[in-house]
Amino acid sequence: MSIKSQVKARASCNVTSHIYSDPLRLGAINLIEGCLGNVIGKTVLVVKEDPQLGWYDSAAPASVEGILLEKGATVKTLTVGEPKNHAITAVQEAIDAADEVIFFARIGDQGRFKSQYRGPRPVMSYALNAGMLASGYGRLDHRAMLALKNAIDDVTLGAQHIEITCPLGTHVEGTPGNSITEGGEVTVSRYPMGVPKPVLAKGFTGEVKLTHYLTPAGSKVYTPAYLELPGVITAHIQGTCIADVTGHVDLVRAFREHYRRVATEFDLEPFNIDSWHAGIHPLMGYDIPASSDPVRWSQTVFPNPRFLHFHTCGIGPPGEICWMVLDPTISIDGVALWENGRLHPERFSSTMKVIRAAPKLANAFSAPISEVGLGK
Repeated sequence: MSIKSQVKARASCNVTSHIYSDPLRLGAINLIEGCLGNVIGKTVLVVKEDPQLGWYDSAAPASVEGILLEKGATVKTLTVGEPKNHAITAVQEAIDAADEVIFFARIGDQGRFKSQYRGPRPVMSYALNAGMLASGYGRLDHRAMLALKNAIDDVTLGAQHIEITCPLGTHVEGTPGNSITEGGEVTVSRYPMGVPKPVLAKGFTGEVKLTHYLTPAGSKVYTPAYLELPGVITAHIQGTCIADVTGHVDLVRAFREHYRRVATEFDLEPFNIDSWHAGIHPLMGYDIPASSDPVRWSQTVFPNPRFLHFHTCGIGPPGEICWMVLDPTISIDGVALWENGRLHPERFSSTMKVIRAAPKLANAFSAPISEVGLGK
């Protein structure tokens, strides 16, 4: 690991128009202005993952570094490797010398519910490359997405009754209870904003239909990292407990073995469910087959409203094993806020107020991206 530093003379406040003409630059500006605000005179550390690992590219962080310099920041960069199950000393030392931190690296996501590092609240970029940062996913107004997230929190966490269904037969219902005060919230600034605050599972019962993959939640590293489910199995849940699992005997056996192995490795309660939430970003798309890398797929595609995911295996979010439920319908006190994988903010007054104030956000919801790596 090596730290590099860049500084430029203070930029003019009269930013020239060409800055706003390039989609990649627009995405970088959206990240900086939406998450950090004024950076003049600040030292900003950009932690970037080695592109050879196949998750992040070098162009996305480079574009952010360039705009930071233009806006009057001093930029330091640190290139890191793949995630470890412990904090990295060189990263902490670099953070100690910075005013702000941006992660283009998976290690920034590991501590999203319980930070591994002390220092300023970091920005965690889920825009993995220049294409994603330059797309509608990276350019859709971040402040508007924050307002939408907060409005959805008000709707879901203040509900009296929530029902979850999906085309495969999932049926779960219950109440969020004290999720608004007791539920976990992240310690990072997510960029782009893609999910609301999790809803605690303890007030819910029912059945969840699972297929495709069980994947890690991005907190711990373990091998094998995922379990393929070529068929459908049913997880029967009673509050925070996976009470039973039914389906093809081989898949059920593999499910239980996978949970026991992960739980044993990290001394966790294996069949515990902490919480769930669904994607809210209408322009998040994933055009690579999930089968090419199920872990990268699940840890990238989750902001798409076509997915609801559960945090399981372990007490407290995010758990270590994730359930991905495709095309959920989530009804809040009888009104479907998500319907067949499509988010409908126009159906509640608080969320409708947000999209009325942000026409581009409203336009995005009128033509959401549906591609999620599953060929359907």
